[in-house]
Amino acid sequence: MKKLLKQCTLDRCNRKKDRSVSMTFITSLEQSSSEFMGIDEILGDSGILYFKSDGNLTTEEVKELDNVEIEVEGKTKSQRLRNVLYVYNQQLGTTSFEEFYASEMEKIIEHYKSKLD
Repeated sequence: MKKLLKQCTLDRCNRKKDRSVSMTFITSLEQSSSEFMGIDEILGDSGILYFKSDGNLTTEEVKELDNVEIEVEGKTKSQRLRNVLYVYNQQLGTTSFEEFYASEMEKIIEHYKSKLD
């Protein structure tokens, strides 16, 4: 589990089409190349954001955060499958996604139906 603990300022927020929110934070202090590499390593990862507006964490809060076990929920399996099929269809470029998705889902359904008693 990779962790990132930085003093920062919440710079802006934007609502997305799916009602999620994009947030931009700016570090309060300059970051060295090695510190930036640590940030870059987790780019694109899912995680939990804990933001305390007064900007200072006590030693006790840091210990408590280290001990918290949080299960990060990502996309559902069906959402992941749909996304993979979408990208694959884009790479093939042969049919509309709606047609491709219907066809591939039918193949998957038939595959597992054939395994039933």
